Amino acid sequence: MTKVKNEARQLAEEKGLQFVLVDGSPGVGCPVVSSLSGAHFVILVTEPTVSGLHDLKRVNQLVKKFGLLTGCIINKADLNGQLTAEIKNYLIEEGITHIVDLPYDDVFTAAMINGQTIVEHSPENMGSIIDACWETIKQITIKGKTG
Repeated sequence: MTKVKNEARQLAEEKGLQFVLVDGSPGVGCPVVSSLSGAHFVILVTEPTVSGLHDLKRVNQLVKKFGLLTGCIINKADLNGQLTAEIKNYLIEEGITHIVDLPYDDVFTAAMINGQTIVEHSPENMGSIIDACWETIKQITIKGKTG
């Protein structure tokens, strides 16, 4: 993980790119710790299930030890309104920025089958939500870096 992140940073610098995204594995083990080291912002992704909320709390405890700026995306937010509300309350209690609620949509599967990103496959619907989400993330990280 460290080697890949270092090479990604070097490549980003060479190409004048502002961001390097690192996708960490689920859980709180060593690969997650490695993916967090050197991060400026952490995006937690959860779903409104009992295990989703439990895992969110566990990884947040780990992220807090690093003192990192944190945001959360709630995937399939429309599947369980009560648990989505519990997650949102937890985010407020913990000072975690709520980035976006993503609805359940079969278009993700269709995009994968067609070998496309969601933005390519559904630019006017889910793609526009993802674009707005990315703009929010960029603004948070820029503000976080400059204070």
